[in-house]
Amino acid sequence: MNGDGIGDVLARDRTGTLWRYAGAGNGSLKARVKLFSDWGGSYDAIVGVGDITGDGRSDLIERDKAGNLYRNAGDGKGSFAARVKIGTGWQGYKGLF
Repeated sequence: MNGDGIGDVLARDRTGTLWRYAGAGNGSLKARVKLFSDWGGSYDAIVGVGDITGDGRSDLIERDKAGNLYRNAGDGKGSFAARVKIGTGWQGYKGLF
């Protein structure tokens, strides 16, 4: 996510804060970095899908409880652009992978 070629981890805590843990390259993670506060409270599925925009940066897909599908394009620096609605009617699926 941060452009260094080492896998990173995203985590959302109970308060809705989205954190990034950069991979250290030795099987461990670096200290967390806050990306967004109060993020994703209406989402029931969040998936790191890789690069779906074709720009070489990792993106996120989220589904809200109403079945709307959103994309947050990765910025290549470890964070994401504002969400963009990319679909509706996804509430019939159990999960996104």
